Amino acid sequence: MAAQILGWGLVVGLLHFVVTGALYGNPWIDRLYQQAMVSEPGVKKWPSRPRYLITQVLGTQVEVYVLIVLYVWFRPVAGMPGMAGALILALALSGARVYPRTWNMWIQSTYPNRLLAVETINGVLSTVTILVAAEWLLF
Repeated sequence: MAAQILGWGLVVGLLHFVVTGALYGNPWIDRLYQQAMVSEPGVKKWPSRPRYLITQVLGTQVEVYVLIVLYVWFRPVAGMPGMAGALILALALSGARVYPRTWNMWIQSTYPNRLLAVETINGVLSTVTILVAAEWLLF
């Protein structure tokens, strides 16, 4: 199973990158971030977009593997196989993945609330993407 997780994890990581690229790269959301990089001190300004994307892909690939391992581990415990189980676990793991980050950023930083909302929604959607793809490819 470890070899399957490593192999299919790369495929899921690629799919995750495409989905999050669509979520964040659409003109409306991209404009929000571009404006915030100019006007908000809590938003990091990346001098190189390619460097940012490479950093993002490598960092999120670690998350993809962690989520897939947790999914494989908790899937039997959920008692609900298939896509329904994947969605239930995706929502549970979204809470564990997204809530603490959003909460801490909200109370400890000047990160704009509108971007926190985008991050929260997209975090849940990307977690669902990862676990649904894992269910589809691994089981």
